[in-house]
Amino acid sequence: MKKKIKTWLIHLLGGVTVAESRKRNNISFLLGMKGACIDIRDYADSLYGKPADEWSELMYEFICGLQERLTHEFDEERSTGK
Repeated sequence: MKKKIKTWLIHLLGGVTVAESRKRNNISFLLGMKGACIDIRDYADSLYGKPADEWSELMYEFICGLQERLTHEFDEERSTGK
């Protein structure tokens, strides 16, 4: 009963519980992973027909570029406090 009242009050004030926050974070993570996998697959499809060495090099550069952008955006958000 006490937990229900606490949850109700948190929702009344516009907040979310720890469990709800974790669930949202997990969903966001999975959506992000799905998007990244789609981007990688689409780029791999666009390289169809390239020689194996060139394909491997381009895919590696693409993946490193994705990682660099994500790292840069994460660092930028942390420094600005967003």
